[in-house]
Amino acid sequence: MLLTGGVHGDEYEGQIALGRLCRGIEPSMVRGRLILVPSINLPAALASTRTSPLDGQNLNRIFPGDADGTPSEQIAYFVENVLAPISDVWFDFHSGGSSLNYLPLVATHLFRDEAINRKAGPILDSFGVPLALVWNFFDEPRMGKSCAERNGIVYVASEFGGGGSVNLDGLRLCYEGTVRALVSFGVLDADAIPVSPPTTTRKLIVRHRDDNIYASSTGVFEPRVALGAEVRSGDPLGDILALDDLSAKPSTQLALNDGIVVCLRHPALVERGDCIAQLAGDIQ
Repeated sequence: MLLTGGVHGDEYEGQIALGRLCRGIEPSMVRGRLILVPSINLPAALASTRTSPLDGQNLNRIFPGDADGTPSEQIAYFVENVLAPISDVWFDFHSGGSSLNYLPLVATHLFRDEAINRKAGPILDSFGVPLALVWNFFDEPRMGKSCAERNGIVYVASEFGGGGSVNLDGLRLCYEGTVRALVSFGVLDADAIPVSPPTTTRKLIVRHRDDNIYASSTGVFEPRVALGAEVRSGDPLGDILALDDLSAKPSTQLALNDGIVVCLRHPALVERGDCIAQLAGDIQ
């Protein structure tokens, strides 16, 4: 089992939860191999930035990395060629960082390998958290999920909050859900670390790129909906206001699909092309 946090340095819930597990788990409690790396992109974590201040690179966009490359490329290479090959499952914990706020949820991607997909569903359930999300796109070979796919292992991600802060509910769900998942694998005994009982998980899917809504202009984004709201295609999600031109009509941003708002932009100021919302639908 490989557990990582801090691929993006401004995403804290996973880093805190895995650090707590490092302090709370004794080797005698563990069956099998448990690899915990709370802040795998430590330079970015110490700088509170999404990308590394050492080379400006996004660790989740440079796999399989390069053993002779920049610091971020070397980290990616080490995960791809050392850690992933000796793992069966990779928990890679994220949140919305400084730019997005997510409903706390555990997540995975649909892989080409149906055997991996069949394994992933029960693992999402094992976390016992209210929401689980499946991404049905992001066919991007440079992401961590593609590193997992190349190594034939199950990849479980998350979005446990965001906004550049610490979502207390997301932190609790990340920590307790991880313990439940480790118990379900037999890595830990059920009484090793007491946590609250699991909840029923609602599974959602990001169906295609139209579930991501991007700003059509530059200005201040004024949301009209809250996280968790259910919307219909064509419903207004918010307006973008031009503060330097009071005569300009606000640009209304519309939902392109029916769905649940699982993510909203955090900083009010946006540029054209910034992600301002993400929708997801129930898995049928």
